[in-house]
Amino acid sequence: MPAEDTVFWILYDKYMFWSILVGIFTFGWLFTAILRYRDGVEPDTTELDHIEVGAFPVDRHNTALEAAFYVLPTILVVWLTILALGSNTAVWDPDTEDSFEININAYQWYFEFEYTEPLTWEDTGTGINVQWGNGAVQVDWEDNPNVASFEVKIGSDTVEYEINENSTEMAPIATYDPGQYAHVKVFDSEGELLHTWMHIQRGKTFNTPSEPMIVPCDELVDATMKSKGPGDDDRNVGVQHAFWVPEWGMKEDFVPGLEAGTTLYFMPDDSGTYPIRCAEYCGLQHSVMTGQVQVVAREGTTCDFDSGVKKSGSGSSNSYGGGEM
Repeated sequence: MPAEDTVFWILYDKYMFWSILVGIFTFGWLFTAILRYRDGVEPDTTELDHIEVGAFPVDRHNTALEAAFYVLPTILVVWLTILALGSNTAVWDPDTEDSFEININAYQWYFEFEYTEPLTWEDTGTGINVQWGNGAVQVDWEDNPNVASFEVKIGSDTVEYEINENSTEMAPIATYDPGQYAHVKVFDSEGELLHTWMHIQRGKTFNTPSEPMIVPCDELVDATMKSKGPGDDDRNVGVQHAFWVPEWGMKEDFVPGLEAGTTLYFMPDDSGTYPIRCAEYCGLQHSVMTGQVQVVAREGTTCDFDSGVKKSGSGSSNSYGGGEM
């Protein structure tokens, strides 16, 4: 979701379009009137009358044209107002019934991402497929000959497997528990990551800068944001921070002492990894308070922007960012 996809950027384009049209008409008419009716130009005697400088043509005028000068600008202003109000409604009061909820906590000096609902996702377009079942995980890499090894992690247990010459590999370990974190990462011979399958359980937390915030594409993300201090003392409410994703043109503040926190809504429509910055000075190590947000496709789906095909049951592919107190 680059900044040009956000509702504010789209609204800017619409306003700019109508502003250019109005400007062309207004200045075109202005310069025409200046050249045609300037002082010193002899009137056209073939006309019934002419326009005198500084005088309104009350003897002969076009009522319909004069009314249009009032009606058309009024319609345009009303239309632009509707566009602006509709954008505000989309940003500040979206339909969050089917949204993906996550908590973002800000500390000195890192972000913590707490998952309030599970997320299972897998890379697409790599020629690799990961499947679970019958007490084992199967990795199929028939369409990607560069696979050399893969790593399976369930909970705190990690096992590595070397690839043989077959096009599939079975890892004989217990099927993952949906209540535990699990991932399968596939590598080439040089240790470069080729493919990731991951299950993030409810209650899992990731911390920056080493771990990204992972969110699904084509879904409204409803993030509750709170500033927190060290320890469990409620009086340590933290300091002011700001969650900023520059490529999305999206920023929202963490307000210390605000019990309900602030809320940030956004809908990413293309997969990828985007940098996060703290845009509010929050102490001596403010400059190192960075992170990443990773947009992924849920298992068995693809992102609309990446595939060009809208998957069934998905919502609007328009993206926006905004927040509320």
